[in-house]
Amino acid sequence: LPVRMSVLAPAEVIALDAQAIAAPMDGVIKAFHVAPNQAVKQNELLFTLDDTTIAARRDIAGKALEVARADALLAAQKAFDSDRSRAELAVLQGKVKEREAELAYLGQQLGRLEVRAPRDGIAVYGDPNDWVGRPVVTGERIAQLADPRDAGVLVWLPVADAINLEPGAAIRLFLHVAPLSPLDARLTQTTYQSMLSPDGVASYRIRGAFARAEAEARIGLKGTAK
Repeated sequence: LPVRMSVLAPAEVIALDAQAIAAPMDGVIKAFHVAPNQAVKQNELLFTLDDTTIAARRDIAGKALEVARADALLAAQKAFDSDRSRAELAVLQGKVKEREAELAYLGQQLGRLEVRAPRDGIAVYGDPNDWVGRPVVTGERIAQLADPRDAGVLVWLPVADAINLEPGAAIRLFLHVAPLSPLDARLTQTTYQSMLSPDGVASYRIRGAFARAEAEARIGLKGTAK
């Protein structure tokens, strides 16, 4: 009689094709405007970066632009009877354009402090308190935008319990919220190199796709996979 090998491992429901939401610039997270795993609409505000530094720089640039314009106006008035003022006028007008460009750039930077959803989906991230006040760098992933119709299962298989797995292997997911109603999935991807799981255990990262659309498979739910 054939004996099927199986193993139990921690798992969670994920989005198989989620879109990463990254920091548009260096800064500090000021506030989140959506809760974890909340459904959002396109162009809805997700989070904002602190504007203190850029707002101060914009105010200073505005004052510098006023000074540059005043100097250029004074040189233009003197240019009628002063060769030296005519020579300085071109330089001062160049400084005015430089200050205008700097002010416009800082205005664009202020507009980038608000990060909005590029499409409809579910905002997937951790605890907002872990992010608020934390410095981030350009390109750092802050959250993911997931499609609830594209749910799958992510399994962290400990190295010590690893067995030989082939694509298409059966997966049964027992959610903590509904342990008596397992969900069926099929293995689609596994890693050859182990990595640390969220629990700090050396594990292989395994992905699976549900055999059919499961209403109970809400992104973020955790359980045990067989």
